[in-house]
Amino acid sequence: MRGMKKSLCFLGACLLCLGLTSCAAAEQDAFQVQIICKSSGIQQIFWSCYLDGVFYGSGGMADLDGEELTAESELVPCFSRAYLDGADPIGFSIDFSPYAEGRTTPLGTTDQVSIPAQYGACYTVILSGDEATGFQAELQ
Repeated sequence: MRGMKKSLCFLGACLLCLGLTSCAAAEQDAFQVQIICKSSGIQQIFWSCYLDGVFYGSGGMADLDGEELTAESELVPCFSRAYLDGADPIGFSIDFSPYAEGRTTPLGTTDQVSIPAQYGACYTVILSGDEATGFQAELQ
């Protein structure tokens, strides 16, 4: 009995750790896109998504405390089957428009990043660059 309790405690700890990972496995009816912001001076990131090149929707992300976004910021939008009206996400793409503190216009917009998505998966995109040289988004 004691060994079983240890095993259950270990299993519970493992499950908790899995739940805390930034890009944990998405639900089977959704996929996630983890954004790692390597650009400095960014307060918010707005995104636009497309299916087969046609605009589909948009959203945004920011630190809830108003802090500058970093590579450690948790930026993981989730795209559910319901949000995409049941469409096949294989033709999914996304672009990003970073904003600096106090700015009402974007510092720039990346090219669209093609993500041959599947429900239940998680993808990582690196956002880098600056206003002077332009911003890039790269699928890892």
